[in-house]
Amino acid sequence: MKIDRNTLLVIVAAFVLGWWLSGPASVPPRPLEDRPVLRWITKTAKTLLWVAVFVEPVPPEQNPEIRAHVGEDGYVKVDHGRGW
Repeated sequence: MKIDRNTLLVIVAAFVLGWWLSGPASVPPRPLEDRPVLRWITKTAKTLLWVAVFVEPVPPEQNPEIRAHVGEDGYVKVDHGRGW
């Protein structure tokens, strides 16, 4: 796809106009020290993520031959109820 000169000028003008109209932010964001509830939520979420990594054990490996067997027609029958 080729962009001609007029289209490029319109795109550049739109970006310049958007940047010029946006202006500075009127209220700068406050740091987390002023927000004890958000600080507590952040700390709790981080802790729970670390706990989730180490608490749940690795599932044991299962032999796929247990869930699949050859039927009377010679094709493998898969037990879809068990996910294999």
